[in-house]
Amino acid sequence: MSVYSILYCTNFPSVFIHNSPADVHHCVCIYSCVVVPSSLSTVLQQQFNKVGKVETGSVALPAIMRSGAGGPESFQMGSMPQAKQHITSGQMHRGHMPPLTSAQQALTGTINSSMQALQAAQASLEEFDTLPPLGTDASQAWRKNKMDESKHEIHSQVDAITAGTASMVNLTAGDPAETDYTAVGCAVTTISSNLTEMSKGVKLLAALMEDEGGNGNQLLGAAKNLACAVSDMLKTAQPANTEPRQNLLQAAGNVGQASGELLSHIGETDADPRFQDMLMQLAKAVANAAAALVLKAKNVAQKTEDSALQNRVIAAATQCALSTSQLVACTRVVAPTISSPVCQEQLIEAGKLVAKSVDGCVDASQGATSDEGLLKQVGAAATGVTHALNELLQHIKQYSHGGQPIGRHGEATDRILDVTENIFSSMGDAGEMVRQARILAQATSDLVNAIKMDAEGESDLENSRKLLSAAKLLADATAKMVEAAKSFFSHCVSCQNAAKQAAAAATQTIAAAQHAASSNKNPAAQQQLVQSCKVVADQIPQLVQGVRGSQSQADSPSAQLTLIGAGQNFLLPGAKMVTAAKATVPTIGDQASAMQLSQCAKNLATALAELRTAAQKAQEACGPLEIDNALTVVRGLEKDMAEAKASAGNGKLKPLPGETLEKCSQDVGNSTKAVSSAIAQLLSEATQGNENYTGMAARDVAQALRALASAARGVAATTADPQARNAMLDCAGDVMDKSANLIEETKRAIAKPGDPDSQQRLAQVAKAVSQALNRSVNCLPGQRDVDNAIRTVGEASKKLLANSFPPSGKSFQEAQVSLNQAAAGLNQSANELVQSSRGTTQDLAKATGKFGHDFGEFLEAGVDMAGQSQNKENQTQVVSNLKTISMSSSKLLLAAKVLSTDPNSPNLKNQLAAAARAVTDSINQLITMCTQQAPGQKECDNALRELETVRGMLENPTEAVSDLSYFDCIDSVMENSKVLGEAMAGISHNAKNSNLPEFGDSAAHTQEALEESVQMMKEAVDDLGATLSETASAAGALGGMVDSITAAINKMEESPAGEPDGSFVDYQTTMVKTAKAIAVTVQEMVTKSNTNPDDLGGLASELTNEFGELATEAKYAAITAENDEIGSHIKKQVGELGFNCTGLVTKAGALQCSPNDSFTKKELIDSARKVSEKVSHVLAALQAGNRGTQACITAASAVSGIIADLDTTIMFATAGTLNRENSETFADHREHILKTAKALVEDTKLLVSGAGASQERLAQAAQSSVTTITKLADVVKLGAASLGAEDPETQVVLINAVKDVAKALSDLISATKAAAGKPHDDPAMLQLKNSAKVMVTNVTSLLKTVKAVEDEATKGTRGLEATIEHIKQELAVFSNGDPPPKTSTPEDFIRMTKGITQATAKAVAAGNSCRQEDVIATANLSRRAIADMLHSCKVRKGSRRPLDNLQITSSPWSLSPSTTLDLGN
Repeated sequence: MSVYSILYCTNFPSVFIHNSPADVHHCVCIYSCVVVPSSLSTVLQQQFNKVGKVETGSVALPAIMRSGAGGPESFQMGSMPQAKQHITSGQMHRGHMPPLTSAQQALTGTINSSMQALQAAQASLEEFDTLPPLGTDASQAWRKNKMDESKHEIHSQVDAITAGTASMVNLTAGDPAETDYTAVGCAVTTISSNLTEMSKGVKLLAALMEDEGGNGNQLLGAAKNLACAVSDMLKTAQPANTEPRQNLLQAAGNVGQASGELLSHIGETDADPRFQDMLMQLAKAVANAAAALVLKAKNVAQKTEDSALQNRVIAAATQCALSTSQLVACTRVVAPTISSPVCQEQLIEAGKLVAKSVDGCVDASQGATSDEGLLKQVGAAATGVTHALNELLQHIKQYSHGGQPIGRHGEATDRILDVTENIFSSMGDAGEMVRQARILAQATSDLVNAIKMDAEGESDLENSRKLLSAAKLLADATAKMVEAAKSFFSHCVSCQNAAKQAAAAATQTIAAAQHAASSNKNPAAQQQLVQSCKVVADQIPQLVQGVRGSQSQADSPSAQLTLIGAGQNFLLPGAKMVTAAKATVPTIGDQASAMQLSQCAKNLATALAELRTAAQKAQEACGPLEIDNALTVVRGLEKDMAEAKASAGNGKLKPLPGETLEKCSQDVGNSTKAVSSAIAQLLSEATQGNENYTGMAARDVAQALRALASAARGVAATTADPQARNAMLDCAGDVMDKSANLIEETKRAIAKPGDPDSQQRLAQVAKAVSQALNRSVNCLPGQRDVDNAIRTVGEASKKLLANSFPPSGKSFQEAQVSLNQAAAGLNQSANELVQSSRGTTQDLAKATGKFGHDFGEFLEAGVDMAGQSQNKENQTQVVSNLKTISMSSSKLLLAAKVLSTDPNSPNLKNQLAAAARAVTDSINQLITMCTQQAPGQKECDNALRELETVRGMLENPTEAVSDLSYFDCIDSVMENSKVLGEAMAGISHNAKNSNLPEFGDSAAHTQEALEESVQMMKEAVDDLGATLSETASAAGALGGMVDSITAAINKMEESPAGEPDGSFVDYQTTMVKTAKAIAVTVQEMVTKSNTNPDDLGGLASELTNEFGELATEAKYAAITAENDEIGSHIKKQVGELGFNCTGLVTKAGALQCSPNDSFTKKELIDSARKVSEKVSHVLAALQAGNRGTQACITAASAVSGIIADLDTTIMFATAGTLNRENSETFADHREHILKTAKALVEDTKLLVSGAGASQERLAQAAQSSVTTITKLADVVKLGAASLGAEDPETQVVLINAVKDVAKALSDLISATKAAAGKPHDDPAMLQLKNSAKVMVTNVTSLLKTVKAVEDEATKGTRGLEATIEHIKQELAVFSNGDPPPKTSTPEDFIRMTKGITQATAKAVAAGNSCRQEDVIATANLSRRAIADMLHSCKVRKGSRRPLDNLQITSSPWSLSPSTTLDLGN
């Protein structure tokens, strides 16, 4: 027989079977039993096989070969053989292991990829980074800050590595079948991603340490050791690994040890070594207590006869020992990084597992025996474990809650009166006040003790009582003051801890986001996450520096306020990154990466909440010190600028890593705007006299100035020109000086709120700051070149101030050619200037220089052209146009200058484009005017005017102009024709040879000849008048028509018999239709005059009737018009139309009599043209009478165009060709969309109210709504394009949303037009209200869609909701009584049902896949299919054979149980 024991080793945590008394030091016996050697063949593995299905396969597996322990042995009865021990290793066959599950296989893949990443990280640690040359001013601060940032990042990454290691230990503790392998994979991913990022920071930190004389190679070695330890641990964590669990625990302990060594190399061992030692001792105490519990459980097992209960007790005791060993292992892992909350959580989690196993052991014992004595012993042992575990947890919580005393606040050495005076004199300096408070506390203590002694020696009890009372009051008052000082620093310490944890959590989230990029299925969501990570990454250094400064300068209010400001600035970008991370999680394919990102986002959200609370409390404690601190910061920045200038003079001013001239120049522009905005806020708060808010505004000013100072230094360091470099630093220093003066003046103004003198001084100082900021911007490279170009334009333009412009000797043609060439060059330079404003500073400098040169040449050519002018008036016009071009050129240069400082501003881009168009327009205007002033041009214009006058004589050839006969007139025409021919030949010859004066004379002679010929022709026509009159009398039937038109005109002036039945809008609508009908009839008369003159009689009769209807409606329209002036104008225009209609009717009768007379045809055409013109005048008068209604009509037409444009955009999106511009994201357009949509809601309110208001207000509302919907459509299209062509379905959802809004607006405009002027109880008003509700619903739907378009978890649901709402609205249109515009065939309807079939199939597929992309596609397809079907049914109902069997249910979107979409995943 042999004795074996379950042993627990406190040095190397493990549980194993041992059957030899040798080498058992440091071990605690957990369970022992006596067994027969021949029956002992136990292999203790952490493997729990489950009952499963029978699997066929070969059972001929290799056995474990054991060599003999010493040859054959004899067996004797009655004696126990000597204890033997033999270990066989390395022969366990993999065939004994069950096959890996899919989860285990996934974990294996994660571990393999992580080990590859670790190998790459190890290879990169062979050498450290190369640093650029650094100067002596800010470069030293950059080096220190960069070291602090690198140390923080490395520390937080090591925290994550150790926490992930501890998590692996805890997660793999139980039954492999119940292990959460996704969580294990998450831990592996966390370890590998953080170690990969850590290697980058280590290389930079090693380089910085070497640069300062440290040993960077040792740091690289420590990092490689950690990577090796992690790699070894991952090997042992493979699911297929057959090594004992002891190896995993040992490897995890090595990771903890390597982590501690790495942190010691960078000086980041912030945990007290004594605290860590105590932590290990407490963990071992838990192990010892657990060993005692196991021994008591052994006693229970020995007394239990039921083998099943005995095995249960043994298993529970074994599990208790295992969980305890894991607790010790986790303690070793996280001890070096116990300051991290995630490490504390893992250690606490290991403690919970111990507590759970203890409960299991107690429960098993209670179920195995009823012996009160044994159970009491087990209970006492379990209590011991619980007590030891609680002590361990309390020790952890003490550290996590900052249980270390603040200290150092009770030491002082001076007297009370002196100290009190010092306290009052140091008001505003918190650090000095706290120091004096310490002194006061000690002095008060001494005085209190002295008073007590006096009181004890006082014989008079009353005096003794008074002395003791005074001592108590003094002690209480001093204690309160000291407590207040302690509270201030307590809040600061809390803010430090919260900021540190927030920075660490943000670093972890960024690492998780980078690691998840490779498995993210949605590029848009990943890009959004990357953008938010970049913003947070830029904020982390400020937060880290705030923590470091607060820790190193605990007594400095400035350091504490800097930390508070950094913390508050960190909250918003941190929250945005949390939102982006949560939205990205559903789109990540790798489950481990998704879980890592989700956990990191959750931790970051918690850290941000704690930071917000801590920063707020700290802000309340030291808010009044903000202004003084801001002033100190700004004066320090002024000093920094002076030091930078000194370094530049010594040639030691070097750019910091990553600084370029373009980047720093843009930063100067951005920071300048930030400073201006912050100063405006400061002035506003100072005016109101609120000290706290003013202090916060002063802090914002100081922060913006810090960014400006850094950017200005960067510009100076990257500028080669010494003069430009010094100018930049001088101007920046001047900004700091003026800003400091502003803060000082603000401090004085707060003391006197509302004082006019203070406000005036404040405004003056603020103006000085603004001027200094402008000078700083003007010092930027490229800006100076723009200023030089502006000066060039100004100097050149002085030539235009001269009183005279003598000719240069060039011909007009030469001067005009020179002007045209110079104009083309200047226009090209303007276009190049627009392009260069978005490029580099060198591009801007080159373009502005060229523009200035081309403007000078253009102005020379323009002045030369002014000298060519034939009179003073023409010359003045040329000079005036040149001045306009000069002004527009200056505006263009200014716009380019402003845009170069902020190239991404859309407003500035629009202003630049407008300025460039103004230059082009003014150039074109000058060229056109100069062309009109060419020699001979005036004579040609005069000739044209004279001929226009003569043409009027031919239009009415009824008056004689001479007494010549018909044939004499013909002879005169022939003579003048010869003169006309000669003049025309002169025109051609002189134009060909550029003889401009002679050309003008020929034109004049041509005009004279033509004029005389026309007069003679007119006279000849008069002689034919009698004949034509006789012919026209034959058409006497038309006379009645003329009389009818005349009678209608006269009746229009008569008073009506009764009151009008309708409103002005009703009469206006009828008149518009009638007037358009008249125009159509007139056009038909023109057509029939050439094709079938016999039809003119019927058309003339139709024209007469139409005019009669128009005149009748005009009478009532005039009565119901808004005022008498409008009514009179309408009747006047209708009357003039009537007189022209009589002329047209007369010409129609004449042409019927002489169908082949070309002169009569021409007269009819001219009469028809005049009637058409008068019709347009009538329509214009109607529009003026109801401007609002007409504006609604115009607006509805414009919105229809927008809807058509959106349909085209949807077509492009569906085809996958709606691409984004540059690298823009949807976030760049989101706020603009929301803002424009809200503006449209306001326009909707105005439109609805305008129906009952004046026509002017209605017109304004209609025009405003069209302008806003145009902007909304444009910005939504840009937003959809920014989503990228790779996500067309989401693009279509977004564009459909704004299309619905446009449709609703079109209906609302139509309803408003119909309701205008109607009473409130009119049905049109009800329709208006319903249309307004639909409009608001659709705008709300758009807002929801915009907010959900980037949310991968909800955008599919939002698409379905929008589709359902759209179908409801389509049903409403379907159900109304409006007749359809056309009909359709049954084949059309059958074709539409195919879309319904496709949509149904798509819905089923989406329900099965539960993918957001499929849901969105289903929504888009269903929307289109059902809308097409309803439209087809509508037009079919209007046909001769309605679809009687068609049934439309009230629920437009229903899913059968088999197609229900589960959007929760």
